[in-house]
Amino acid sequence: MKKPIFLILIGVGVVLLVVGVAFVVPWFGRMMAEMDQISTQHAEHKRELRAAAREPLDEEQEKLLSQLLRVSQEMETPQGPSDLEAVLSSEPYLSYLKTQVGQDYADFSAYVDTMPTEDMKAVALSRIEAVLGTDKSDEELQIWQNYYFVVREWGTTVLNPRDNLTELNKLQQTHLIEPLMENNPEDLSSKILQIGLSSMFMTEDNNVFQDVWRERLETHGEQEGLLRCAVASPDEFALMRSFFPNINAFQTWILTRPEPEN
Repeated sequence: MKKPIFLILIGVGVVLLVVGVAFVVPWFGRMMAEMDQISTQHAEHKRELRAAAREPLDEEQEKLLSQLLRVSQEMETPQGPSDLEAVLSSEPYLSYLKTQVGQDYADFSAYVDTMPTEDMKAVALSRIEAVLGTDKSDEELQIWQNYYFVVREWGTTVLNPRDNLTELNKLQQTHLIEPLMENNPEDLSSKILQIGLSSMFMTEDNNVFQDVWRERLETHGEQEGLLRCAVASPDEFALMRSFFPNINAFQTWILTRPEPEN
């Protein structure tokens, strides 16, 4: 190769390197800053959610719990997890639901069947916006909201989402990426980081309540512990119950301890 041509190629290579650095370094910096921001917002969200879940029962809730325990004791059959929904279908708890959600339900199963309710959808949106920001259209928020409940239900079937990334990626592709591409394909590249981190924080909402509920069952016994959970967080309790075929499977999930981190 002649020397001038060789020098020209070196010059072109240097130019490309400089241009690449000029574009890549700022992009990488922005990506790291966004990741740090999302992680900080998620940590704050998780702290607030855990604090809310751990709130002790207030005086009125303690009175309701006493009523429900009396209902349980008055039932003729031996008490077990499968009888819990009969207790939650009694008048005291249904009246409590009316004050909490503004709706009448024939029994507890009817409340579970409505999940996610409009109130729970609003809660999901507030959690999504708290972590990922409010710069989304109504159509985009609807996609994220639908995905939120898909991932939360899926999260109850695995001990660690990070160990099931292939399945998680399929859910992400089907319920988030493809709908987002149909809605606004040009804007998708700016959401890659949010998409990559979203599933983890969504399944961690399950973990917060599972940890708190497991502690209540271990402290107060299974029957009273489950009743305390249902009184303290009726909406989350019914939502999580809707992900399982019966109350026995739900209780088994609550009592399942997470795998120790390596």
